[in-house]
Amino acid sequence: MEISEKVLAMLTRLGFTKYEVLTYWTLLVYGPSTAKEISERSGIPYNRVYDTIASLKARGFVSEVESSPRVYVAFSPSIAFLKFKKEVDDIKRQLEKELKKVKVKEEERPGIWRTKDLDEAVEMVKESLDISEYEVILVAPEKFLEKLEDNIKNALKKGVTVSLYTEERIDLSDFTKIGNLFVRKFHKLNHFIGMFDGREVIDIQNIGFRPRNPPSFKATYPEIIFSQYSFIREAFKESTLILESINRKDDLRFFTTFHAVDLIRRHLNDSNIYAEIIAKNLTTGEIEELRGRVVGYTVAMEEGIDNFDLETDKGIFKIGGMFAVLEDYETTRIRLILT
Repeated sequence: MEISEKVLAMLTRLGFTKYEVLTYWTLLVYGPSTAKEISERSGIPYNRVYDTIASLKARGFVSEVESSPRVYVAFSPSIAFLKFKKEVDDIKRQLEKELKKVKVKEEERPGIWRTKDLDEAVEMVKESLDISEYEVILVAPEKFLEKLEDNIKNALKKGVTVSLYTEERIDLSDFTKIGNLFVRKFHKLNHFIGMFDGREVIDIQNIGFRPRNPPSFKATYPEIIFSQYSFIREAFKESTLILESINRKDDLRFFTTFHAVDLIRRHLNDSNIYAEIIAKNLTTGEIEELRGRVVGYTVAMEEGIDNFDLETDKGIFKIGGMFAVLEDYETTRIRLILT
């Protein structure tokens, strides 16, 4: 029996041996067959048919009929690969579970992950959404956000602030009662940009033009994060806040000070605002936890300045954001409480 090189290459790429491919293909083409018939039709030595069948049974691709002689049947590709996918998904979950047990806690070396597969890029975004803790910023056209709907909802449910830069007409009614959501109207939506807790950025290029294979990357390099952070600051200046949905007044989380300061600017006159931050002391370089009341702020976006004044039991300190220079502290982990 002839088998195309394409079929052979596809299945061997998934880890199947040549004998396994020939056996499975023979059963698909000829239907239920005995071991002797499989050997004659596929060219596999008879003494290798049984161990090959056992391997395919273990994978969930082949079953057997109790008869004399025994007859073997192949599950259709749609059924066989459904089982295969479930097994792979289970392995993936177990692998992730084990990884969490041994993940090194020290600071990781920066990296960059590139792809031209849109599904892979979307999966990167979903994964980053799922592990974020403070704030997610998404600059995205409406259609692309549909792919992330469940993950955005889950992020909101666990207290992550979601800041969207998108189109004005977008329907976000399903999101507004879940968590803390801020939406800004923005017109430059050719690329998708996602920034997660200030620790990584994902860029999918030309997505507004809907190419089949858009170049995409995820990066943790500070230089790349800074360039995308700078773009988002510019987007903030050019955008308009069209929706503010605060459902957790006692737990408003940000990694961007310009978003935190914008909220402070709008609510400081009618609310007491307290802050809990984890920040780097720019004098000592030490990481500290600070708590206190917000007593002032500075917004000068053209000069690249945005910070807030935090009154603590040790005095009043000026809190800056990522790449702060002029302030007392630099932070990407801000929790505000409105009372």
